Amino acid sequence: MFKVMIVDDEPAIREGLKTIVDWDAIGFEVAETAANGREALQKYERIRPDLMIMDIRMPGMSGLEVIEQLRQDKLRQAHVLILSGYADFEYARRALGYGVDGYLLKPVDEQEMEEELRRVYRTLEQERKVSIHRSEPVPIHEVVEQMLLSSSGKEQLKAETKLQLDWNMYQIILVELREGPGKPSEGLARSFRQLSDGWAADAKTVIFRAGSYLGILAGREATIQSLQQLREQLIALEPEGCQVYLAAGEVVEDKSLIHDSYEQAESLMAQRFWVGESGILEPEPALAAPGGEGTTPLAGEWADRLYYAVDIRSIEAVGRVLEELIAACRSAVLSEQDTKSLCSHVLSLALSRLPGSIAGSGPAVQQCLSLIPQLYALSTASQIIRLVLQHTGELLESMDGGSHESVMKQMTDFIRRHYSDNLKLEMLAEIFNYNSAYLGKMFKTYTGESFNHFLDQVRLDNAKEMLAQGMKVHKVAAQVGYANVDYFHSKFKKYTGISPSAYREQMGDG
Repeated sequence: MFKVMIVDDEPAIREGLKTIVDWDAIGFEVAETAANGREALQKYERIRPDLMIMDIRMPGMSGLEVIEQLRQDKLRQAHVLILSGYADFEYARRALGYGVDGYLLKPVDEQEMEEELRRVYRTLEQERKVSIHRSEPVPIHEVVEQMLLSSSGKEQLKAETKLQLDWNMYQIILVELREGPGKPSEGLARSFRQLSDGWAADAKTVIFRAGSYLGILAGREATIQSLQQLREQLIALEPEGCQVYLAAGEVVEDKSLIHDSYEQAESLMAQRFWVGESGILEPEPALAAPGGEGTTPLAGEWADRLYYAVDIRSIEAVGRVLEELIAACRSAVLSEQDTKSLCSHVLSLALSRLPGSIAGSGPAVQQCLSLIPQLYALSTASQIIRLVLQHTGELLESMDGGSHESVMKQMTDFIRRHYSDNLKLEMLAEIFNYNSAYLGKMFKTYTGESFNHFLDQVRLDNAKEMLAQGMKVHKVAAQVGYANVDYFHSKFKKYTGISPSAYREQMGDG
């Protein structure tokens, strides 16, 4: 079976092509799909499809741009069938100039598609026969790539005799290059060539491509010092600002177990976002994924906590909230992209509330919110925390007043500003970094009242003003933070001696 990748930005097209054709009967299998050109290039390295069926016009990177990049690298030899909803001769001419195998218009005719596939199949079969009989040996790095990246890699390593490496030990090291603030490196091919040339004389090193990573198969165990030297060497090869991450799998003594070392290195590299600040990831207990899946953090709840931390002008509280949010994301086993999305949502929700409660903070808040696009480009969670803290610190400095008041003064002022929110002593204890029982005692000593009694009094004082203005009782209850109007009624009568409606009538008569 030859492998096919379908690339189209329309989900209906991708799924439709998978179902309208009897792929097995023609000799193909749909190994992967991609929603855009960049995703296609990333998946290409892992799948190595024999045929790509690709939309010619897609947002971000067109099909023509994908083909152009594929043709620049001689290691990428996929055949291509172009799809387009536009009878555009210029596009067709350019596509054919890149050596594509065919050009089909949408909506795709099933019979025409199958004819094109059979034609490409015959070409692939002919190329396979030529490849089998070619006299030159397959480069060792291609053999390693095929055995490690294919779905049957483990079985091939156990049975295959092509991997003529008689070493005492084997270890896989993966390298990720990211240019600038988190941008995947465009120099992967360059670094591959330079490392291959530089280590050509080393009989116990094989440099290979592993999807979006560089791979190194070594016949000796890597030390921290050797990994650090390799990292410095790679940094010197790349443009200024390039970030380099290395993950070393376990050392194995049998080449049939090389795939285990590769999988461990790949697993470690997946932890790069969480713990990869040093640039070198090792198989240590501290790097293990957290046990069990936690509950997915709710953006609204975390936005409240972050907003309150900013509102009391405490950069320390902001830092604690961010670190706990990142820890919650990791515990919930969120992906890097989902974590960035959640952090951005939390930040946006929290900061967008500030102009309503802090006069004159609008411009500073907008400037702080402008960091969100930068957040998506960062490589690690700790970089996200640092970036948000930096901008939040600048925001706090620009806001009137500092937080030099006592904790109790801050707390009572905070309650008066946010009495309508669902305030809990435990939540404030987290924000102010106190034990909740101890904070409750401190609060009563300072105010002479318990936290709940003080909060009720603030709410009811505000309720009196709203009732005096003629507002309806149920609206007043919601405005001051009581979701249950009957509960509000009982509280109001307990504190004032009369019902809310009677108070409103009394003030109206006056």
